[in-house]
This record gives sequence, C-alpha cells and structure tokens, in this order.
Amino acid sequence: MSFNNSKQIVMFVIAFTTLFFTACDSDDDGRRYDPGANDVPGSSSTAPLNETFEVGKPSSVEEKVYIHYLPWFSEGEDGNHWSDGTKNEPLIGYYSSQSWATHLYHILLSSAVGIDGAIINVRTAYDQDSFESFIESIKRIDDIYPDFKYDIAVSYDDQDATPASAIAAFTDLRDNIIPNTTHYLYKDGEPVIFIWNYDGFLTSQDYRDVANLIFTDNTPILLKNELDLGAVPGDFVMNSIYPWVQGWADDGSNWGEGYMNWFYNTQIDFKLNNKVEFVTGAVWPGFDDRSASWGQGRWIDRRNGETYNDTWALINDTHPGEVDWVILETWNDFNEGSELEPTSGSGNYQYMDLTSEHIATYKGVPTLIDTEKWMYGAPIRIYEAAKLIEDGDRDYDTYYPVLETAIEHYLKTNGQAAYNLAEDIIAGA
Repeated sequence: MSFNNSKQIVMFVIAFTTLFFTACDSDDDGRRYDPGANDVPGSSSTAPLNETFEVGKPSSVEEKVYIHYLPWFSEGEDGNHWSDGTKNEPLIGYYSSQSWATHLYHILLSSAVGIDGAIINVRTAYDQDSFESFIESIKRIDDIYPDFKYDIAVSYDDQDATPASAIAAFTDLRDNIIPNTTHYLYKDGEPVIFIWNYDGFLTSQDYRDVANLIFTDNTPILLKNELDLGAVPGDFVMNSIYPWVQGWADDGSNWGEGYMNWFYNTQIDFKLNNKVEFVTGAVWPGFDDRSASWGQGRWIDRRNGETYNDTWALINDTHPGEVDWVILETWNDFNEGSELEPTSGSGNYQYMDLTSEHIATYKGVPTLIDTEKWMYGAPIRIYEAAKLIEDGDRDYDTYYPVLETAIEHYLKTNGQAAYNLAEDIIAGA
C-alpha cells in the first residue's frame, strides 16, 4: 500500500471519528441525528446534486396518504398538552405547534416519506390559530417551489359541538381559510372536511345540513370516523368513513385486527352498494394513554413495529387496490402514544422507514429516502437552523436566504447539501 493511500485512509478515519463523537457528545441530549457514516460530509463519495424537484412533486397517483395532526402543543415540557403527560419525547424537543420552524420540519419530513398532506385536528381557539399558522408556514416552501404539493384539511373535533358552533366554523373555513391557500384539500372539485366523532353531540346529518347550508356553490366531501350502519344508498350524508385506533387489552396484545377486518369488509360493501363514494383506511403504530392526565389505561403494544406493519398489511396485502385513502393515526399524538413522528432515544427513524416502505408499496412508486439517510438528517438540522432564525438568534436577512437554499436542496433530494447548509447556519458561519 502506498503512503498516499495510507494517508487517505487515516484522514478518513479521523473525519469519521470526529463526526461520530460530535454526534454522541452533542449538548442536546442525543436529539441531534446524524446520517450513517457511509457518506460523511466532505468524503469522496458525495453524490452529484440533483437539479429537479422531487419532494412534493405533483403526481397523478390516485392513492393518497394523510397524517392526523395535533396542533395543540405550546413550547416547553410544561407547555400546553406536553404538561398533560406523554409516552415519549419528540426528537426536536417539546415544540410549539405555532412555530414555523416546527411546521417546516413536519412538512418536509412527512412529504419526503410519501405523505400527501395533513389533516389538522381543531377543537379550541389555540388549535384554530395553529391551523392557520400552519397554512401560513407552507407559503415559505411555496416561495421556493411554487408547485409544491401538500394538502391541508381540517378535522373538526365534535366534542362540545352545537349547530351554532358548526355553522360558525364552516363559515370561517369557507370565507377565511380556503380562499387564502392553494393547499386546501379537494376531491373531485369539492373541499374536504373531516369530523372526529364524539357520541352525544352532533349527528352525521347535522354536519351534512350545515355543510349544505354554508357551501352553496360546491358541496363539501365529508368524512367521519364512525360507520353509519343505517346509511341509505345514494344519500352520501358522509362521503366516506375512516377507522380509528381500536383494540385494548391488559397486556397490549389487541391491536384491533377484528375491528379492522369488520370495518374494511363493511365499508367496501358500502361502496359497492353506493352508501359511500370511496374507501378510506387507517394505520397506527400502537397506543398508550397511561401517561396522559385523562388516560384510561388503554394500551396497544407497538411490538417493535409489527403493529404498524399489521395494520398496513390489511391494506396492501388483504385489500390491495380497494382502499382509496389512508390516514396515519397519528403523526404526533404524544399524549396517547400513537405518534409516528421521530422520538428521542434509539431507533429514531424506525417509523419513518416503515412509512416510506409501506407508502411506496401502496402507491407503486419508489421511495425518496437515500441509503445514507441524509433525507432524515437534514430536516432536523433545518429545524434547528430555522428555530435560531425564528427566535432571533441568527440574523434573518443574513441567514434566511441560506435556509431557503437548504430547503431547495432538500426538495431536490440533495439531503447532504441541505444538511451542510443548515449546519452552517447553526454554527453562525
């Protein structure tokens, strides 16, 4: 072996060792994620840059996947809803649901694994403010990539709802939300509204009556998480129904298999008999509300990813081609332990890997996640850089253009370039 070759190997080892210990010794308790060392920054194996937008690229694929998204958190462990108890901690820490840095992180990462948009749960005024700020945040990506495709819809929480409150909410949606974004979810030319059902409040017919009253030009598509066994063919009070997390046992072993088999067989039959217009499915990684202040001791064991795999198998294997939309339940319900969003600790991106693989199978498309996982490493660096700018710890005029370039690289699947630029902002370079 020549001296030059030996020197190159030594330098590579030093570079790798430095990167490894920097990641392990970081001062944020292990939340900072680094990609695998197969392609360390500055190594000769750096991939050529892609010049075309790939993340969020408009697609003709009809199958859609959406996340159920909770907007109720305020920053800090003692913040709104975080203080109610959580099973896990987010990889980026206890964030605010009204932070544009948080929104960018969630949108970029979820889009990269094949998710088509977010269904945002709204019950309180705080939730509504978060919903509106989420819509504003996505405009930052539009400024970089005007064709960026990521749908946003509202899921109205039925708890405490009245006809008057529903009329007010639907009117606000019609007048103030939908006209101010190009990202609101439509199907067949009609806006889509989700209803999260609570027994004892408004009925499906109540919501249909309000929708027809407020939206006189284009009747909304309505979805609810409760099957109406009395549905009349052709009425479409609800255009589709989606399942919600079910299955409780003391040992966590019941993940809802019986319920899900009944649900799919029933809803597919409903579609055949003109009782729903399309079939919506759902998947979940597990559930655990034992740490929540309102918890009821309900638990579905994650089984190291097998619960998530089993709920996906009912769509991809048992009912291939029969499920039109899939709802991921949930992106970030940390209180009830059903989150898919990366968490602190080991195996941060297990569920992102599984999500990317299952969506690729469901849609029949390739995954955008690279072997070295720069497409996972970059979003958290972008979040950290954006948060410094948002908090005023980095000059906006100096560093925001750099952040935009990092996001542009990410949207073009240049994860390593995006990562490095975000690191420059963090370092104040």
